[in-house]
Amino acid sequence: MRTYNKADTVAVFAENKTYNFTTEVWTTGDADANYPKITITDPDGTVKVDAASMTKDTTGKYEYLYQLATDASKGEWIGYVQTANNSKTDKKYFSFAVR
Repeated sequence: MRTYNKADTVAVFAENKTYNFTTEVWTTGDADANYPKITITDPDGTVKVDAASMTKDTTGKYEYLYQLATDASKGEWIGYVQTANNSKTDKKYFSFAVR
């Protein structure tokens, strides 16, 4: 698990992949409009980022930069990135620690 200090910037990266059952190959491609969305929750259970849009880097690759506050809660933070392909949604979970 990655560890950050208070006031650090946390970078979260996501890649949207879809599986083609005909060719049996995973491919990287853009998510549906208005996706992906990111949610981040602190160790106290407070949602700090609620379904925010991520920045597109290249086809199917996204990032989100979250600036921790100088008084950010110590401990394990959790979150997820929600993507959608043809209206089918998926969540990919992540966590990081603040010391």
